[in-house]
Amino acid sequence: MLLQIFTKLCIFVVYIWQNVNCAHHSDAIAHKSVRHQNWQRLEMMDNNGLYWLEWQVKEKDIYFKATVNTRGFIGLGFSKKDARMSSADMVLLWVDDHTGKANALDCHGSLEHPHGAPIQDDTQNYHVIDGRQNETHTIVEFKRLVETCDPYDIPLSHDTVKVLWSFGNEDPIHGNLDGHGKNRGAKPMHLLNPVFRKQSMTAKQVTHQWDIVVNNVTLEPSMDTLYWCKIVSAPMLKQKHHIIGYEPLLTHISKSDETIVHHMTLFECSTKSYPGSNAASWDVWVRSTGTVCNSNSLTPRDWDSCSTPVAVWSIGSSGQFLPEHVGIPIGGSSGVKYYMLEIHYDNQKALRAIDHSGFRIHYTPEIRPNDGGIIISGVSISDTQIIPPGQKLYRNVGICGPSCSNVLFPEDGIKIISGTLHTHRAGRKMSLRHIRGGKELPRIIEDDNYDYKYQQFHQLANETVVLPGDYIITDCAYDTLHRKRTTFGGYSTKQEMCLSFITYYPKIELAGCYSMTPVREFFEMFGVNQFYSLNMTDVENLFLYNGNLLDYMPNTVYSKSKTNHTDMTAEDMVVEGSLLNKLLISDPVEFHDRTFLSHLNQLPWSEPLFTKRVEHAMITGKHMTFCRVSNESMSIPSEIIRYPNFTTFVKPPSSCTYNLFIDSIQISSSSSRLLAHFFLSLLLVGICLRQPYEMPIRSGH
Repeated sequence: MLLQIFTKLCIFVVYIWQNVNCAHHSDAIAHKSVRHQNWQRLEMMDNNGLYWLEWQVKEKDIYFKATVNTRGFIGLGFSKKDARMSSADMVLLWVDDHTGKANALDCHGSLEHPHGAPIQDDTQNYHVIDGRQNETHTIVEFKRLVETCDPYDIPLSHDTVKVLWSFGNEDPIHGNLDGHGKNRGAKPMHLLNPVFRKQSMTAKQVTHQWDIVVNNVTLEPSMDTLYWCKIVSAPMLKQKHHIIGYEPLLTHISKSDETIVHHMTLFECSTKSYPGSNAASWDVWVRSTGTVCNSNSLTPRDWDSCSTPVAVWSIGSSGQFLPEHVGIPIGGSSGVKYYMLEIHYDNQKALRAIDHSGFRIHYTPEIRPNDGGIIISGVSISDTQIIPPGQKLYRNVGICGPSCSNVLFPEDGIKIISGTLHTHRAGRKMSLRHIRGGKELPRIIEDDNYDYKYQQFHQLANETVVLPGDYIITDCAYDTLHRKRTTFGGYSTKQEMCLSFITYYPKIELAGCYSMTPVREFFEMFGVNQFYSLNMTDVENLFLYNGNLLDYMPNTVYSKSKTNHTDMTAEDMVVEGSLLNKLLISDPVEFHDRTFLSHLNQLPWSEPLFTKRVEHAMITGKHMTFCRVSNESMSIPSEIIRYPNFTTFVKPPSSCTYNLFIDSIQISSSSSRLLAHFFLSLLLVGICLRQPYEMPIRSGH
């Protein structure tokens, strides 16, 4: 018992010590960033405006107001796993037709009876504040703790959560949920983040719209992935204006809400980046319909200068509107003249489709106090990013370090106001980490329940200041349990990315800040020293400059084997075309005549110790960092660094013992009461120790 108490005290002291030191480093500059307090959110839950949900957070409580077009019951639920009622924490709300009294019933779904009525919780943690109904609508105001310490209730956090909604025709007397079948749905959300709305912005300012779309881009069923780029000219604005927000204009497939657009980015272009460039060419490109992006043969070289993002949209997002003290500059005599719209199409269902998607940009002549911008950070897109098959959570990291921040950040730093985290289908957890002086500060953004289909911007309630010399690390964790082959970094959604799009101010000359495992170290990590007819410098150039293998070895040996594609999956075909499948190993001799891809496939990825060793080596080893600047007169060379040595930030301990176990336990109705009594006993013991979060659990529990 004394050992247990001592262990608890040590953990608690470490937590206090770390947070005091973090506060010491951050308090001096905290007053320079903006804190958005007393924010309120309002969301239309359905597509027809029948169900509206409003909420705000006050200290440890979250206050809700549901306004629904019904005189019966209102249902609201939360689920981390999926949008099914069986795994949800729910509350049923209604106003009694006879007494006029508002009611709230705290309940949960049943995994054993997924289509049955909700089960009432033993403890009622939703509390009615007010409620009323008229001839058409029911309105109920209520609250709950953000973290109730009830094993049936989901702790609300900054993670993505599925918010379930429903309503019916009658009050839920005796379990009657009439009408629930057709009046229900779910929306992923970041519940504890503020959101700035178009309505509030445009009501206060003179605003204009600029629609940027592609013109009838045609996708054939054979096109699994397509990146299409289109050059557009800026609106004619004699004076500088500010972009205050943007939203997507999406082409939907037939009458559904589906779209084949995976993500879109609008980039600023520089017309003077390359010697001999003809400025008149840009007007010719504006009149064209566009072309394939990132193609050595089809994409004009000058388009590489289009690198600084001003608008970013990914699947599931509704766009972004900026806080009132920040705007992205557009127009004026020194403003950008041309932009490039890049659209990634993900044609998973092998459809023939014609698309004309793009952005609607909202801008104003009323200049805001600060010029803002967007930086892309994370892992440079390359085959050197790998995620082995059969992994529950495998991490990759991308570093933005002092080689960028020391040169380009102002003395008092940049202020991050929002960010979106971007992976493809295997992404499960993501965070944007912040390192200063050998210590990790609180995570800028963290989503331990990342949803690849919901890539909405995380709006920060408290802006984060990043100073010169700081590190920003984009940290991604992937699930490849059901994949048979290694997943590589790449542009297809069957490949992976690990990127963060960071909105900040004041605007600096930085477009992107990336890192990757150095090419030579990548191959040496897997025991490969040399390839046929290529030295390692040639191989590095192939990866770093998107080179063509035939340019380096036109009449020499490389893998030309033809594979039968009949039984190959789309994922296999993507891997088959990889550069790694064309490099033949010459040294060491025991691997010779293998392609590097076949070598990787023979590694013992099913051995946890081997896989963890590779993961650890790639994270903590060497990283080649890149600063992509938007000013053509400035160039910052790449640099090879080691992963920074720092003390990891420790989250504040939960006051709820059960949170240590709840993520790995699925509560069924037959075991839930026993489990609840078990947690209650732990809590009672924990209260005596004053540190319930570290109660040891012996094997067998």
